[in-house]
Amino acid sequence: TLPFGLHDVQGDGNAIDQARLTLDNALSQRLRVQTRQLGVSAASLLHLAFAQMLGRLSGRDQVVFGTVL
Repeated sequence: TLPFGLHDVQGDGNAIDQARLTLDNALSQRLRVQTRQLGVSAASLLHLAFAQMLGRLSGRDQVVFGTVL
């Protein structure tokens, strides 16, 4: 939210919008191959991509975000 200037995010979550994107089979397979080669989980690879995106959007070298395990 901060990269978009949203500082006050109090609420119960009812107004949250979700977006879903289904990956095609070819991309899913490439992700599985990459994670196996790197010895990491798909979640780890996607968290890395998300962190890179947040860094670029916010213009920062270090970002922090939370996730549910």
